[in-house]
Amino acid sequence: MADIRYGIIGCGNIARAHMWAIKNGNGITCAGITDRIPEHAKLLNEEFGGGFRIFDSAEDMVNSPDIDAVILAVPNYQHQPMFELAAAHGKHILCEKPLTMTVEQGEHMVETAHKYGVKTQMGLCTRFEPYVDAMMDHIQAGNLGDIYFARTDVLRMRGTPTGWFGNKEKSGGGPLIDIGVHFIDACWYLMGKPKPVRVKALNYAAIANKYPKGVDIYSSFEKDTVYNVEDSSHGIITFENGAGLMYQAAWAINSESVDERLELYGTKGGLIKMPCTLIREEVSGMTTTSIQAKDDDCYKLQLEDFARVIKGEKESRTPVEDGLAVQKMLNGLYRSAREGREVDI
Repeated sequence: MADIRYGIIGCGNIARAHMWAIKNGNGITCAGITDRIPEHAKLLNEEFGGGFRIFDSAEDMVNSPDIDAVILAVPNYQHQPMFELAAAHGKHILCEKPLTMTVEQGEHMVETAHKYGVKTQMGLCTRFEPYVDAMMDHIQAGNLGDIYFARTDVLRMRGTPTGWFGNKEKSGGGPLIDIGVHFIDACWYLMGKPKPVRVKALNYAAIANKYPKGVDIYSSFEKDTVYNVEDSSHGIITFENGAGLMYQAAWAINSESVDERLELYGTKGGLIKMPCTLIREEVSGMTTTSIQAKDDDCYKLQLEDFARVIKGEKESRTPVEDGLAVQKMLNGLYRSAREGREVDI
């Protein structure tokens, strides 16, 4: 079959990750880009060698017969309107994480996808990392037994993005909804996606100087000077089966940076993601086994995977319904932090 033709809505930083993914991928192509600010689309086009079709608007793109699916690479507050616009025009949708801002918006997005019969995939690309696949192989082989707890941390000593990320009205929150979401989702996915029932979170905005000397700054294309979100979030999610997930996520914290820590604890064994290690009790005693996997770009892998979904070859690994389930956890954690107590979700 022909390549799946993606259109990218939004030409900021994350669009560049998708452009590289398409450039290096198989069975996929970029058939157009668009941004509310035309200069952003022109700059993206130039950075990748030119020749890409620049649509005047998202409306023009979703009306084009030359687009099979769209990638929503826009700020969080634009996810719902862009999602529903694309679905109403029969375009399949890869929506960057998080799904949206609120559970109510997410429920409407799921209903809209079902109404128009479009296929969906969430931009939860950590699920597609080869080491996550390798971990899942061991889980499905029964090497962990029953997974009863998971721990994940993603901590930046200093790494607060500028622009809309810090404005709660546009982002929905800080590092929890921005970077924590990837690893919370990966843990939940590896645990078998148990039903979350209760959450407890502590959020802090405690760091005065977010940009000290020598710090690389992730600059958003959409400028904004409002900062009213957390610097760090720490909490636990309890599932219906009694399992738990403990997380930490920070843009700014007085600690060593942790790019990612993801650990799973089971009745027969445990897994650590990086370096990928299986821990088990064998006849000779406790053992640690190094797990090897060929590293690859998870953005490329998710776009190639979604192309197969669109062609009807498989089901989506990260459907919009999973995005909604994660949204419920995120919004529950923010509510818990606001109210200072554990809450049911």
